[in-house]
Amino acid sequence: MNRISNKPIHYVLWDLGPGGMELNVLQYIDHFRGARTMEVYGIRAKSNQLFDESATKVICAGNVKGNTYLKYFRYCLKNNRDLFHLNNGGPVILLLTLLAGVRNPIYHIHGTIYWKRPIQKLYLKTVWLIVRLLLLVRKVTFVANSQYSASIFRENVLPLNPTVIYNGIDTEKFYAHFHPRKKLEKMAYVGRLHPGKNVELVIRLFEEIAAERPGLQLHIAGSGPLATAIDIQREQSLYKERIFCHGHITDIERFYADVDLFIFLSAFESFGNVLVEALLTGLPILTSDVPVFREIYGDQNLFELGSPEAYETIKTRFIQAVNTYPVLATKPASMIEDLMRRFSQKSHLEHINALYVQL
Repeated sequence: MNRISNKPIHYVLWDLGPGGMELNVLQYIDHFRGARTMEVYGIRAKSNQLFDESATKVICAGNVKGNTYLKYFRYCLKNNRDLFHLNNGGPVILLLTLLAGVRNPIYHIHGTIYWKRPIQKLYLKTVWLIVRLLLLVRKVTFVANSQYSASIFRENVLPLNPTVIYNGIDTEKFYAHFHPRKKLEKMAYVGRLHPGKNVELVIRLFEEIAAERPGLQLHIAGSGPLATAIDIQREQSLYKERIFCHGHITDIERFYADVDLFIFLSAFESFGNVLVEALLTGLPILTSDVPVFREIYGDQNLFELGSPEAYETIKTRFIQAVNTYPVLATKPASMIEDLMRRFSQKSHLEHINALYVQL
């Protein structure tokens, strides 16, 4: 590990559950443990579901009385000589961090949606404008987890070029389960059961070919607010005996290794960790047309089905892909070397450490 300073690090998150940003921070804590003093600040967290409090101090600010933003501002004032690593905090959190005197915080971009309603756009763009004015005299290190998320930030938020550091994945853990697929017997979805993930379309695609493939199964791994709706859809299916809902899976690498085709039809995504993980096990994938996915599979455009809004197009391309499954199944092996290089935890942590050294 490169030289590091003694500045304490404050990791700022909205919540402290097992999400992508939180798991990144968990990597940092494991890596810098013993070399840095670290704290995790959960802006609205009421419980710590993830972090080892013997390794780092954890503050669940949702349990402390008072205004959310005022509490955070006071926290920044108290620690403004330290290093702050903000994980998708939003413009208000960034503004408060700067106003409290924190020097050159890291603002880590994890996403591509900055507002959903016109009133949000008006309010949040105004705050971003204030941040932009402050950047004339203050410095912030912006980091994005893909070229795509960096471009969306540049186009919609601030006209600057964030440093791109791809998410770190335990590549060896998944590659240990690599094996070429020969026959399509089990389709799968892995991920959150949330609006926009289009898990219901995965079930519909399975139903399109289930009659002509009587041995085919569909396995769904994940949890979320749409779990009940997915269960109802499964119960109403003519093929319900061949659709399995597993809930949250802990040994996900073994799940990938046990299935033959992964369908991921998200309408939006900041990054697709699950796609990298799946490919590392040799699992072929079929995805929607989210641009960030192309950063993962490059010119392997046979993986792309199209927009979730155009179901007939997706269905046609899906059936074509399934009918040429042996070709699809050969592609992950050709990508392993690049995936291992770009998305390794070691590479990710080296880049993060290089930022910390500069600050």
